[in-house]
Amino acid sequence: MRSLRTRLLVWLVVPLLFLSAATLYSAFVQTRDTSAAIFDKLLLTLALSISEHALGSGGDVLTDDLLEVIRITTNDNLYYKVVGPDRAFIMGYEDIPEPPDGIRVLESQIDFYDATYLDQSVRVIAVSSLVDRPEYNGWMTTFVAQTLHERRQFVLDTVFEDSVRTAGVVLLTTGLLAVGVTLGLRPLLRLEASVARRSPQDLSPIRTEQLPSEVRGLVISLNDLLLRLSESMSLTKRFVENAAHQLRTPVTALLPQTELALRRAESERERVAVSKIKSSAERISRLTDQLLNLTYAESIRVAKRNFPVVDLSEIAKERVALFRRNHGALPVDMQLDSAPIRGSEVLIGECLDNLLDNARKYGGADNHLSVRSGASEDHSFLEIADRGPGIDPQQYQRVTERFSRLDKTTRGTGLGLAIVKEIVEAHRGELVIGQGSGGIGTRIRCQFPREPSRDAGHSA
Repeated sequence: MRSLRTRLLVWLVVPLLFLSAATLYSAFVQTRDTSAAIFDKLLLTLALSISEHALGSGGDVLTDDLLEVIRITTNDNLYYKVVGPDRAFIMGYEDIPEPPDGIRVLESQIDFYDATYLDQSVRVIAVSSLVDRPEYNGWMTTFVAQTLHERRQFVLDTVFEDSVRTAGVVLLTTGLLAVGVTLGLRPLLRLEASVARRSPQDLSPIRTEQLPSEVRGLVISLNDLLLRLSESMSLTKRFVENAAHQLRTPVTALLPQTELALRRAESERERVAVSKIKSSAERISRLTDQLLNLTYAESIRVAKRNFPVVDLSEIAKERVALFRRNHGALPVDMQLDSAPIRGSEVLIGECLDNLLDNARKYGGADNHLSVRSGASEDHSFLEIADRGPGIDPQQYQRVTERFSRLDKTTRGTGLGLAIVKEIVEAHRGELVIGQGSGGIGTRIRCQFPREPSRDAGHSA
């Protein structure tokens, strides 16, 4: 009953079942009464026939013709008795029960009643007629008793047929109601799918044009909530951005001062102290840069800008060359094939810088980096792999969370992969983390929707 579809079906089908049960009961009562009237008339016809035979034959047994008529008319057992004036027995079964109040000559000269005969329930008719004959004169009464099997079977068969038809109607109606409820709930299902496809950063209003009026109010309230959340997140982002900008200026000024102080240090103790200050200033500078990049990527993602076409291989060549100049001792293999996408060259470059820096820091002593780019029919990719200890597959989701660090012994801010994920998703792409070649190390692939290539692919 937690399903709205189930609730609607229950509230529609349960009354239908009650109405069907009431209809069947009404049909049963009507069929029973109709059956009683029909079989009573048949019983009256047989009683009149037997009475006429008794009058005409003077009390002889029933003829074969009359017995054949009785056999064709009913399949029930039939018992009869004829008594003359002064209750003189004329013919038939002498012990057939008479009416509880005794033989009465009614205005209609007919009396129906129920009784038990030979341990069977029977329906009995008593027909009285005035006889004026030389041999006897007065009222003659004919009793005919009939068992109830045929009339009961008639009621059961009729009610069974009605039940089958009613069950068919109920099943068909239930099916139609299920289809109708499903079609009626389609706007809700479309709304659910639309909300499910949204990223956590997409706080744009939900469209209400094609929604039913019962749902539109809920969506309007939800849009109002999304607007308030968007404003709150914007305030938070502006605070982080402003704070990072405010930090960048003094930190940028602090770095050359620490360099100068390090060169002028007169003792080893001073050099160690200044080196620590310089290291902390560099970490703060890196953190502010990453916070600004993260905020910028988020704003790009929400704004859904229309990027120009860039080639991942060209960006990778430029960034890997810069990485080699800064870390020349670390071997880097490249296989860069043309991989055109629509994107920001600055953000993709920042994404690659973070991946290369992570691969360098966590790749181990015998590290060897591999950088690949390429394209398939529907997507372009940029891939970085190292030969370090790797990441536990159960931690793949956690490493992309902000300020999450699995290795506490290595310096870092915990924002690298969070920025990478934000940039990739801002370009409608997907970040895939897995094991390196042969199950050694970590391979991180950034996949983006492919754009038509402008130049032929190349390798480096």
